[in-house]
Amino acid sequence: MDVNPRKSPRQARARATVEAIVEATTQLLLDEGYDRFTTARAAERAGVSIGSLYQYFPNKAALAAAVIDRCCADYIAALERALAGRPRITLAECIRAIVDVILVSHQLAPGLHRIVIDLAPRIGVAGKTEQVSRRMAEGIESVLRVHAEEIAPEVDLGVAATIIETLLVALAHRAATADGPARADAVAEEVTVMVTRYLAAG
Repeated sequence: MDVNPRKSPRQARARATVEAIVEATTQLLLDEGYDRFTTARAAERAGVSIGSLYQYFPNKAALAAAVIDRCCADYIAALERALAGRPRITLAECIRAIVDVILVSHQLAPGLHRIVIDLAPRIGVAGKTEQVSRRMAEGIESVLRVHAEEIAPEVDLGVAATIIETLLVALAHRAATADGPARADAVAEEVTVMVTRYLAAG
């Protein structure tokens, strides 16, 4: 299955066209699901001709892959902003920032989260989500290293980062299908305390 775009837009007008197509595809996936949406419907929703769509995307799987790409890129950008945001004095504040991105932000678009979970392996792009997981674990480890003096010396920071990332992603998957925003915030508070205590355990 070819999920690669045919070409990358270079001019501003072409980039706007591709963005409109990807946004239209996102809305159709949310409204109708992958099986029901078509390239023709995506072109119609985007306000472009089917020929224009096929200049960039060979099929609906490539459209879905573009949506997943954008979700993953947005997710990584949000995590990087959180890690590089306002100065934080304590490890707990940094952990809460990471938890907020991974848990609470998912509640803003649980439908998109479900799209990524369900479609990435189905259309053969699970590697994209695995790459996001690696980037997340690396970002978490970098935070832990900055605050190493607050962490018990026996804690392996690389292993701890992987454990934290796995825990938070599992909770985020659960939240995307079950819990509402208020519940996610309460869970985020509990998880922050739990992770901080785990790291500081002597």
